[in-house]
Amino acid sequence: MTALLELENARIDRDGVPALEGLSFAATGARVGLVGDFGALFALLAGRATLVSGRASVLGLDAVSAALSGAVGLAARELRLPESWDVDRYLIEAARLGGAGARAARDAVRAVLASLDLGHLGGRRIGTLTMAERRGVALALAMLDDPKLLAVEDPVSDLDERGTLQVCASVERAAAGRTLVVSTRVAPRAGPEHALFAAADEVVVLEAGALVAQGPLSTLSAPGLRYLVAVTRHARALSEQLEAAGLSVALARSSELGEGARFVVGVPEAGSTAAILDAALAVQAPIVELVPLT
Repeated sequence: MTALLELENARIDRDGVPALEGLSFAATGARVGLVGDFGALFALLAGRATLVSGRASVLGLDAVSAALSGAVGLAARELRLPESWDVDRYLIEAARLGGAGARAARDAVRAVLASLDLGHLGGRRIGTLTMAERRGVALALAMLDDPKLLAVEDPVSDLDERGTLQVCASVERAAAGRTLVVSTRVAPRAGPEHALFAAADEVVVLEAGALVAQGPLSTLSAPGLRYLVAVTRHARALSEQLEAAGLSVALARSSELGEGARFVVGVPEAGSTAAILDAALAVQAPIVELVPLT
């Protein structure tokens, strides 16, 4: 089965600085949820970041080419909008830039807004829109080319309860008949955003640049604690010692295990950092960083 989203030892730079490094995973199904800082991936799809090494693909296609071809519709979290324009004008101009004629552009905008139940926004000046309504406009923009896949970046961050309900409903409408990739900074615990992620075939969780969990949301709810651990030497021996103690270990922001390294270490809910410290002492691995993660 072709992966909906796949990264293989990917390094993505923004403004010449690594924003995501050494990440590998393959997620399949019609819906994928991303939890954590996946901003670099969305910036890559938007053409604002560079794939320096490795591979990033969407629906089996190179991610950048898929976005440029219109196979991917991107609803970015932060979208710069002309404040003095009304919504219809903005979306019609966007459709025309995509090659549609004047009448076809108007028809497409009318159909997209209606499908999102946002027809009432058409005549509104963008400067008067709420944040939730702006996210709705971003969704409409992403749908204009009728893409196979909708990539929605962190759609409900900074929204109140009402705004979250509105935007999640719009995302569900937009995703009808399409594949969907949707992200959030923090795993949702309840409410409409939780329902959105619970419907995903797979959820990928990233912490400190490392893949720490993957699977349906229902399988990722086991209680536990995670810590970022950095050592200056004996990293391999520490990794083996931690795993022997029954702790989960994932490399953070690196694809190689050198003499020194940073790990994300999972500890059972009833556990403590004592197991980490004991393991480091046993192999004489000096800990220079021990930080609890969300």
